[in-house]
Formats: sequence, structure tokens, C-alpha cells
Amino acid sequence: MDFRLLQTQALPQAADLWDYCFEKKGTPFYEWYFKEYALKQNRILGGFQDNGKLVTMLHLNPYVLRLRGRDWKIPYIVGVATDPVARGRHVMGELMDTAFTTLRALKVPFVILMPIYAGIYQPYGFAWTHLRKSYSLPLARLDLAGHMIDGFAVERIDTRTAEKVLAPVYERVMKRYHATVVRDHRVWENTLTTAAQENFETVIVKVDGAPRAYALYNREEETVTVQEMLAVDAPAKVRLLQYFKGLAGIYKTLKWLAADDDLTWQQLPDQSLAPREAPFMMGRVLNAAACLQSLPVPENLMGRELVLALKDEQIALNTMLVKVQFTKEGTRLLNTVDDPKVLMDVESFTQLFFGFQGSRDLERAGAIYVADEETREILDKLFPRENNFINEYF
Repeated sequence: MDFRLLQTQALPQAADLWDYCFEKKGTPFYEWYFKEYALKQNRILGGFQDNGKLVTMLHLNPYVLRLRGRDWKIPYIVGVATDPVARGRHVMGELMDTAFTTLRALKVPFVILMPIYAGIYQPYGFAWTHLRKSYSLPLARLDLAGHMIDGFAVERIDTRTAEKVLAPVYERVMKRYHATVVRDHRVWENTLTTAAQENFETVIVKVDGAPRAYALYNREEETVTVQEMLAVDAPAKVRLLQYFKGLAGIYKTLKWLAADDDLTWQQLPDQSLAPREAPFMMGRVLNAAACLQSLPVPENLMGRELVLALKDEQIALNTMLVKVQFTKEGTRLLNTVDDPKVLMDVESFTQLFFGFQGSRDLERAGAIYVADEETREILDKLFPRENNFINEYF
């Protein structure tokens, strides 16, 4: 199998494989993606048979993720696909190995991926990094305030040209979250263009002319589906939900993937309407040493150290036994033969680095070994748990 980054002449093969596995040729997203996005904004890694046929691929879509006090340029892996003629031959494993090696050489420290089925990616070291709350609410019973909230103006606007209105709300809301995407004009344009093509509408809530909340949503059959709903405060969010209740005469159900910290369910009169927990995004650390060295050193860790053992079944260079020293200049990693105070695999390290799980939770689950209370305190300070949110779909 010949693995390489695709050039323009191979793009039709990638489009055919996408058509077989995902959206069909002729659908709006497919046509936009392969005319405006593929190889113009992203990279595609593929595996070719000796006859030149592309049989497996993954797409590396560029994003900036704000995590642990830094903005990271990292790939969002999408479009992972294998032609049925090559399935059962471990070509995906070879594809992942090649991707990991290539990305490490490009100094990419970690990647993200939204799985259709997590079990496909868990053998390659991916772990959950973001959760959401999945609501399915009867619109006729969506009455959170008991009366229409005054002081808000509600307006429907054109989705394609909504960036200037929506971006300030997005930026303000994202300040309270972690592991979020920093959306520049390119990302906004992609998001809104594809949303409009899929018949998503945009509604905004204003106070004194200033946007306070918005939602991207579509209406199909008896269901209103929200792609994104953000509000700078609770009253603005309730007013948005009241807007959706106004659609109850025609539509029956509101489907909405809310942030993990959303508490709307506490205001619902029927506990059976409570949302289900919905794992949303996975991540994978490719260079643990680089991630460790990037961490800000809390003042109360200065002069302290711990010995960490990390095991990575796929990336040999990630497996290490190091003494981690915390100094004014930053985190130092030294080779050591001392007994480790912490034992973990790359999946647990990924969740700690993303702030998705705390070290004590992982220890109770048997996912990591921690030698003593002093080490637990160091891990608490080094990897504080965070409130993660992401809402990108390609």
C-alpha cells in the first residue's frame, strides 16, 4: 500500500469514495466540499493500491483550538473511509500510523475527531474530550418562564451574511469555555455557507439593538433541529426557546445538542424530558512531551517535580519515563530511572491534557496509577478539569 498526501489529480477518487461512504454526489454539502474546500483548505491523506486506486483516506481539516492558555493550529480528522474491497486488511491501521508519523513530523501535538462509532478509533488511542446534552423536547410543552419575557427583540436574518451579527456573541460565550474553536472569517464563512445550503435559518435575540443570543436551525417534517444555539445570559436563552415554542402549531419536537453545562433541564416540569449525555468529540495526543512542556506552571508548583510513565501502543516516541520539573522557565523533562509516581496510557493523558477528566476521577476508574497524595495534588494543579465546548461538524 502506498500512502501519500493527495494531489489535485487524485481528488476525483477521493470524491467517489466520499460518495460511497458519506454524502452523495449532487447533494449541497458534497458539491460545496469538493469544489470549495477539499485540497483548497485542507489536506487529504490516502492509501493507494499498486494499480493507483485510492482505497482508504482521511481528511485533515485545519482549525485553531484554544486550550490550556494557548491557541493551537491542529487538524480535525474527518472523512475517514475505506473502500469495501480493502476492508479486513488492516489498511485503516496503516493509514492511522502514517497520519500520526506525518503529523508528528509537522510538529502537530494533537488532533480531534468526531466519531460515528467510537469503537473504530479507540484502538488507535483516541479518547473522549467533549460532552454535550442531547434534548428532544415537545414544542407545545416548552414553557420555561410562564410568560413572554419583555425587553427582547427577535429577528430572523439571512444565514449566509450573519457572521458580523453572530461572531461577537460566539466570542463572548466562548470565554467561559475551554478547548473551543477560534473562528476566523474562513471558518465562519464555511459554517454559514454550508448551513444555508442545508436550509438552516438564523434567528437572533437583541436587547437595545445589540445581539444577545442566536440560533441556527432547520425545519423538516415535524421537527425543528438546532445546529447551534448560544446566549450570553439565561434570559436571552429562554427568549430563544420561547421563539421556538411559537413554531408548535406546525412542528412537534425541538432537537438540540446543548453545552455540557446547560441546566435547562432543571426548569422542565417533567423529568422524562431531561437530556441524555452525548459524547461528542474525541482527541488524540501525538506528542505528549510537547504538550507537557507547553503547560503553564502554577506558582505553587515551582520547585516541585514528579516522575511520570506514559505508555502509547501506537506511537513509540510517545512512550516515556521522565522526571517532570516545574521551574520559572517552564516545565522541564529529564530522563530518569526513578520509580514512577504516575502511570497512565495515552488515552488518559489526552483526557487530562484536554481537561475533560480530573486525575482523581481517572484514578477511581482505574485508568491511571498515582502513588501518593502529594502526587495527586500536583496532578490537580497541573491538569485542572475544564468546561469544554466545541460545535464543529467538518
